[in-house]
Order: sequence, then C-alpha cells, then structure tokens
Amino acid sequence: MENALRANPEDVREQYERRLKDLQEAYGEAVLELRARKKFSSLLGKDET
Repeated sequence: MENALRANPEDVREQYERRLKDLQEAYGEAVLELRARKKFSSLLGKDET
C-alpha cells in the first residue's frame, strides 16, 4: 500500500513538462493577441491604452 502512494519521478517530470509547455503556449498566444490588438488599435487611430 505504501508504494502505491509514492509518486514515480518520471511521472512527476512528465506532468511538470506538460504543464510548462501548456503555460508557454498560453503565454505565447496572449502575447500575439496583445500585439494584434495594439496593431489594430493603431490602424484605427485609437490610443493604445
């Protein structure tokens, strides 16, 4: 029973890497969206704030 409660280091590493990749993708998408909004705003002649 005790062994069933222990985490496999490889599983923990896979979860960490998967979560890191997901967060990096989300950050990249947010940066692209922000750039697109700023560009669109500048094309319309509005303030960037």
